[in-house]
Amino acid sequence: MTRLRPESRHLPLALAVVAIAAHAQQGDGGGGGGGGSAIKPRISVSQSWTDNLRLSENDKDAALITTVSPGISIVRNTGMLRGTLDYSLNGITYLKTSYGSQLQNALTANGQAEIIPGTFSVSAQASIGQQNASAFGVQAAPTLTSQGGVAALGDTNRRETGSLSVVPALRGQLGGLASLDLRGNFSITEVRGSSLGDSRGSGGSLRIAQLAPGALGWYLMFNTQRFHSKDALSNNNSSAVAGLSYRLGTDWAFSVNAGQERSDYLSRSGSGNDGFTGGVTADWTPTPRTRVNGNWQRHSYGDSYGLSFEHRMRNSVWRLSDSRNVTLGNTGSMGGVRTNYDLFFLLFASVEPDPVKRDTLVRAYLLSQGMSPDAPLALGFLSTGPSQLHAQMFSFTLQGVRSNITASASRSVTSRVGDNLNQGDLADNARIEQRSYSLSGSYQLTPVTSLSLTASRQQSLGDAGRHTQLTSLIANWSSRLGSRLSVQLGARHSRFEGVMSYSENAAYATLTQQF
Repeated sequence: MTRLRPESRHLPLALAVVAIAAHAQQGDGGGGGGGGSAIKPRISVSQSWTDNLRLSENDKDAALITTVSPGISIVRNTGMLRGTLDYSLNGITYLKTSYGSQLQNALTANGQAEIIPGTFSVSAQASIGQQNASAFGVQAAPTLTSQGGVAALGDTNRRETGSLSVVPALRGQLGGLASLDLRGNFSITEVRGSSLGDSRGSGGSLRIAQLAPGALGWYLMFNTQRFHSKDALSNNNSSAVAGLSYRLGTDWAFSVNAGQERSDYLSRSGSGNDGFTGGVTADWTPTPRTRVNGNWQRHSYGDSYGLSFEHRMRNSVWRLSDSRNVTLGNTGSMGGVRTNYDLFFLLFASVEPDPVKRDTLVRAYLLSQGMSPDAPLALGFLSTGPSQLHAQMFSFTLQGVRSNITASASRSVTSRVGDNLNQGDLADNARIEQRSYSLSGSYQLTPVTSLSLTASRQQSLGDAGRHTQLTSLIANWSSRLGSRLSVQLGARHSRFEGVMSYSENAAYATLTQQF
């Protein structure tokens, strides 16, 4: 029996973040929740049945799947080091089939260290999850549990993808006249079993702004960024702009900037293009519950813009966004929104601005509603090189006394930029359009029992008529058997249409013990 192990390059990422969070916890004396900190180990055991493990219409392979998932959740809300971490290692074995066992990592971590209060800080983000290698390959819906999603089916189009970004920031003053904000940014993305999608990024920015500006203020911004992939393809961008900002009362804020920019996005020859860059930004906040933001920036490689609207009522949150910009490396995410967790983390931003406290709020809310944080809402695919992403998204959530309805619709169009040689889907398609629709409802049957139903459809359209569509219907029932023991029962039906069409039905049960 073949066992696929997670590559060692992912393990230091997970272990380092765990060690940092655990060290911070020890600084508070350890324990469960003193000083705004908590460590919660857990273990989940899931048994599922599928009638089509290999995702084939003509050669279906029914199988039993056992998944054992030890995990840990760490939260620290106070002190010099603050952050959240949720990690699980999913061991998956199969019965009544020759399919080999496998291990999958799942990690979400955010942290901030205030090294010198008010002067020097370091923030970091890390994640490990499943990613589609191709927008046109075979796709499958995951098994959803309250702790996350597990891609246990024979989906050869899936890749385990890990990413880490670190941003050190230095803040100060210049002669009591201006504020200084110097930031670096370093990122790494690695894909298990493939060099496609692997990348490194580094850069920095310097912002000098008028100290304590009134209605009118000025600022200078310098920025540089370098990105390179494993095939030695590299891209560089640098800019220097001067800007003015204007605030009208407490509701309106405007800014305008102009300067010079140099990039090599349009050509792989290494020759950069110098050009003028300039833009405007407007922000309107008529009430604490409503915000409208718009921006536009000129670039030689293609103008970028963004428009977003968010309104929060007593029992609902509504959000609409439309943006276009150049992205480097893996593509397809709608402004970072891929899962239930991403959507609710965005929706709860106006409720809880602090990202550490918001993470706890979002996870507790999803758990109470029996919704998986890893339920997919948007597609993506692996790529290298620059591409232009035009993303649109509409989402809302309605909250009742015992019920909840969440809906989202998104569309993205990813296009090649210049004559750079992309790899993956963008090597054969100049333009890829992806659409995602999701509707989820949950109902609190009792204080400890809930029922949820999720319907979703994801589509990809490329050049020469290439097309895929995945439609899924998932039902979950969850209940707490004690203060630290919970159970979940679920069923799934999926239908995929594409190069290899199939239908799949599954049922599963999960038992989770918190410690």
